[in-house]
Amino acid sequence: MNPIDKLAALFEKFPGIGPRQAGRFVQYLLKQNQSYRTALADSIKKLGAETAQCRQCFRWFAVEHQGSSLMNVCRICADARRDASMLFVVEKDADIENAEQSGYKGLYFILGGTIPLASEEPQKFIRMAELLSRSKKSGLAEIILGLSATAEGDHTRLMLQEKLRDSGIKISSLGRGLSTGSELEYADPDTIKQALGNRH
Repeated sequence: MNPIDKLAALFEKFPGIGPRQAGRFVQYLLKQNQSYRTALADSIKKLGAETAQCRQCFRWFAVEHQGSSLMNVCRICADARRDASMLFVVEKDADIENAEQSGYKGLYFILGGTIPLASEEPQKFIRMAELLSRSKKSGLAEIILGLSATAEGDHTRLMLQEKLRDSGIKISSLGRGLSTGSELEYADPDTIKQALGNRH
């Protein structure tokens, strides 16, 4: 496979990117100067070397050093000023940015997706075991299920409510400030703030 087709095939693996758009990406890069392509390639290489996944919330973050040790939790999880009694469960990293802008001051847990409606093995699609383990930690008073207002989001929410029912922790869901079919990532901060306020 030639370099043009090979790169286009790699771009096609991106979410929501089809063959035509992948081809446009390649054509755009071909028109750029060598220094731009080199900077892009270097940035991609550094993604693996200079990022890490938080061991508490599973969010990806830029690696920071404290003295000689490497931080293994993100800034949010390491912030003692956050309300550790509240855990906001979201599907993906991108959901956190909007939630932060809404004024939420608790902690997060990234589920990693939703459970397909026909799935017989839900643990294969989300971090269910990790969430159940996190729910057993002391001091946690409420888990907010901030999942997309879609059929799979609702299915996942119901399954998690069932699994967490005997945890002794208040389990709430975002109010319908989010319209049906919407994803948290694309909601504006005011809508998320309203949904948090109307959680039930």
